[in-house]
Amino acid sequence: MVDVELRYSRIWRAAVGLLAAIGVVASLVFVSPSTNLVAFMVAAFTAGAVCLSIGLGRDLPSGDLVYLVPRWAVVGGLFVLAVCGYAAAVGARTVALMLLVVGASPPVVSWLRSGTPDRPPREVQRRRPIKLPAASSELLQVVQSDGRTAEDWPMPKYLAAVVRSVGELSDEELCLAWRRSFTQLQRALGADRRQAMVDVRRAYLDELERRHPDWFATWIASNPRAAGNPARFFTHRAEH
Repeated sequence: MVDVELRYSRIWRAAVGLLAAIGVVASLVFVSPSTNLVAFMVAAFTAGAVCLSIGLGRDLPSGDLVYLVPRWAVVGGLFVLAVCGYAAAVGARTVALMLLVVGASPPVVSWLRSGTPDRPPREVQRRRPIKLPAASSELLQVVQSDGRTAEDWPMPKYLAAVVRSVGELSDEELCLAWRRSFTQLQRALGADRRQAMVDVRRAYLDELERRHPDWFATWIASNPRAAGNPARFFTHRAEH
């Protein structure tokens, strides 16, 4: 099922990319260059500002922001150009096209399938958190959906290798890996991949607690966010 979801997501992205390219070409043909430039700049600035705001709110590393902000600024600008191109070429039918694209998007399709007869509704499934201290469980921000106790969950084969590599990281690198793992968890598609990222984040927490139990307790007592930066508790060099 995970492979099907990933394949569908790739097909949808390719189709949207093709439609966007056609829209941009239509905008260059039917809309004046000055209007295109203004629309692109305004949309790019707005999308970049929103992305920067979300990234700062989640305490993402500056390296991730340098990569994400320009990318989403360009995507936002091209999206507006494509909409302008379709509006100039086909008029009001652009709205129907946008509704079709959104309705066929992977998140919407996944949401619609969650209540179909062949899959029980998510509300019926019993969810239990990973067996960790209360504060640490909140940091993982993920719940189990199979109803088994923590002792019954099989240990992934890759986790031993992850734990070994975690032990080789410096405190600063470990804190950075913890922050980046939140973004990776948010982007994970499918229950198996989300569970994999949960296991990795659990390994990071265990390693931080093993190295510095007192500092770890102080960090947990500060009620940290799942995307927060614990470096100031463990490295004493970071300002945020």
